[in-house]
Amino acid sequence: MSTVPGTDALAAGGLDAKGVAEAATQTRKLVDSAKSGGFTIDGDALGDLRKALTDMVTRLEGLRPKTQVLASPPQLGSHPYGHIVAEHDRKSGADTAGSATDVLDQFGRLLREADEALARAAGVYTENEDQAIDTHRTVKGAE
Repeated sequence: MSTVPGTDALAAGGLDAKGVAEAATQTRKLVDSAKSGGFTIDGDALGDLRKALTDMVTRLEGLRPKTQVLASPPQLGSHPYGHIVAEHDRKSGADTAGSATDVLDQFGRLLREADEALARAAGVYTENEDQAIDTHRTVKGAE
């Protein structure tokens, strides 16, 4: 179990570098699709989805102070082996690719990208809707 208060749920939930990377890849595809108009979403359906993403980002940012302890090596004694193990723990918690803080940072970026995809999809929807209205007005005005 984690000794950092409030982080046990993350460990139990299986949030790891591989899973976040796979989700990030799919989210980038979603953003690219939304940028190109590949999908749209009705603005009315968007509110709850974006709120859920925003709430998760807020919760993730709330964890940041609790995870700062991962950047410090644990006190395992003054003997050389204790220093080696403590440094290894510190790196796996905060300094290396796939460390706990790295995975949390990746997850935060993923959430922001997903929100961007939804915002763009809604924007494309609104833009297409506005173009249809403008076209209708132009055609009607020409009659």
